[in-house]
Amino acid sequence: MAEFETKYFGKINVIEDGENGSANVKYNDQEIRIFFYKYNSYGDKIKTCLEIIDKYVEINEIAKNEIMENYIENKTVNFYFECHFDILEEEKLVEIFGVNNFNEIEIKNVVGKLKYPNLLFNKEENEINVSVDYMVSKKYSSQILCVKMDKEINITGFSHES
Repeated sequence: MAEFETKYFGKINVIEDGENGSANVKYNDQEIRIFFYKYNSYGDKIKTCLEIIDKYVEINEIAKNEIMENYIENKTVNFYFECHFDILEEEKLVEIFGVNNFNEIEIKNVVGKLKYPNLLFNKEENEINVSVDYMVSKKYSSQILCVKMDKEINITGFSHES
């Protein structure tokens, strides 16, 4: 276990589980998971991760804005929201989205209701990347919309996981 000081979460304890590591923290009374894929390989790059973690509020705003800006043209972002209309019952759709018809979604309202995201760090070719992971409802859906960023917080893409 390693302990680090962060801007928004105070002290976090990264618990190693095999080659990975994770920390469960709270922000504004919401549980957030910070996951480090192949944590043992980070070495000094953990400092880059901590710098990114210290930009959590900014990252959340950037990611939400990118979701709204890419909702129409990006097939991954669009399908993430649309797929819920194929798998959830009408009353759950209304609870989550405020509508029961996909074509009536007000994306700004939906994105505004997204809870704080989890963070997933990955080191590829000695560079740190982060996935900012959102769920429209942990209660009803396991679908995750991932906003991919590099260490400078530039958007590098989107993915849809379950």
